[in-house]
Amino acid sequence: MAISLKETKVVSEMADLLYHFLPGSGSSQWKGHVTFPSVANEVGLGEFWQSGSKKPAITELLVRTLEHRRDLFEKLILTIVKEGLKYCQKNNEPITDDEIRTLNGLIMEVGFKFPSLCDPAFIDSLQKDRRARSSEIVEPEPNDHETRMRERLEFLKRLEIMKSTLYSLWKQPNRQQAGFELERLLNDLFELYGLNPRSPFKVLGEQIDGSFVLDNEIYLFEAKWESTQLPEAPLLIFRGKIEGKASFTRGLFLSLNGYTGPALAAITQGKQPNFFLMDGFDLNVVLGGQIGLDTLLRTKLRILAEEGRMLVSAKEIVV
Repeated sequence: MAISLKETKVVSEMADLLYHFLPGSGSSQWKGHVTFPSVANEVGLGEFWQSGSKKPAITELLVRTLEHRRDLFEKLILTIVKEGLKYCQKNNEPITDDEIRTLNGLIMEVGFKFPSLCDPAFIDSLQKDRRARSSEIVEPEPNDHETRMRERLEFLKRLEIMKSTLYSLWKQPNRQQAGFELERLLNDLFELYGLNPRSPFKVLGEQIDGSFVLDNEIYLFEAKWESTQLPEAPLLIFRGKIEGKASFTRGLFLSLNGYTGPALAAITQGKQPNFFLMDGFDLNVVLGGQIGLDTLLRTKLRILAEEGRMLVSAKEIVV
């Protein structure tokens, strides 16, 4: 039975609230990786998940469950919350007691009440967690929950737009133009994460795609979008550019189609690594909102320092 107009509005608000609880996509091969579609499959509602933009997909999942499998609505919501508590905690953005109270109110507006989700002890535990965190960090001004929610949704919306743009560039017949547009996209992405990107510049005839700042350190940055995996020559040239600067200069190289085995072997032999690598999979994971760009870069840098590995896939980091 089709839901009412009022319920449609409530479901849309519920989808907004649940949006950050879990990622909207991810490989089924990632160990322990839980997403909205994997939860839908787990509770027997996989056919109701539609690939595409995340917000419409969540909304459709909720609507079709209410219309066709109301008996599984409680199981669906409780599983999303259960997995979301772990996912958000891991990303240092824990689900709050206010969000659960709001969710309970929306659930009641579509004719349900879930005792375990309304349990005062459960809600109080979230409030205590928030108080504990407030002693360590400066909390935003009181009563700004809606503002933070809007800011986060806007942030995720910008990522969605960038992801759609990247997909469209794969189909761009003019590869040179696609490269220019990719540079603009990357500049916007680094700006979004507060990494202070610098537009392309020339130094002694060398073309460097740009630079950015991470934790008060400057990194040179170059991106390549070849039709095949990148050979060793561009990487050796990039290393030479870095070596021609100050001794503390480091860099980041992005190849959307990855790197050949000989290329990776060549840049890890004989010299201390002064840059690290990203590929198209890493970029897709960031644009999918599964990990922050700054978090990904810091993790790659730590592994570079501890293990000497210049290329660490996001598959190993996002679990």
